[in-house]
Amino acid sequence: MERGKFITFDGGDGVGKTTQVRLLSEKLIEMGFKIRVTREPGGDDVGEKIRDILKSSSSMDPLCETLLLFAARRDHFVNIISPLLEQGYIVICDRFYDSSLVYQGLLKKVSFEDIMALKRMTVGDLEPDLTIILDISPEISMQRLVVRNLIHDEYDSMTQEKHDLIRKGFKQIAEIFSFRSALINAGGSEKSVFLKIMQEVEKILK
Repeated sequence: MERGKFITFDGGDGVGKTTQVRLLSEKLIEMGFKIRVTREPGGDDVGEKIRDILKSSSSMDPLCETLLLFAARRDHFVNIISPLLEQGYIVICDRFYDSSLVYQGLLKKVSFEDIMALKRMTVGDLEPDLTIILDISPEISMQRLVVRNLIHDEYDSMTQEKHDLIRKGFKQIAEIFSFRSALINAGGSEKSVFLKIMQEVEKILK
């Protein structure tokens, strides 16, 4: 059986990942592919419990936070991602280790080397076949968070300066991992953004 494809979505808060993940999954199901949509942290019972812990704590030590995220990631990899890829599924994941590099690394100063060491320990050489990085101005993302009442934790309520830093970080990710990343301007309509995403997805499906 041919191995499936692993597609991840990333970017700052309020960029529209949830909507575009849904649109992509619906389209790929329509095309006849076996699809599993998941998220990080989360994906199964252990991951969701760790997600709840992280969401409920606003003063956790950055390294402790990073270790918990990678514990959830290991569980997710072993029990969800790897088995489904072996079964030929397209696994679409809302966030992956790129988020750790930006939020815990760039924002909270956990070193790049430590995060990459944890990545190797927990998921080995697994890389997404495609990472969609959605990019919009921090002003627009903050407006979306407020309008949709999505300010639930410390990351959602950050200053614009920190949102600027996160945007810069994801642009750097797109450059460092250019072999798998597509930086998409998410400032247009849902449909126009989705069409750009499908152009990238079709490349890895051929």
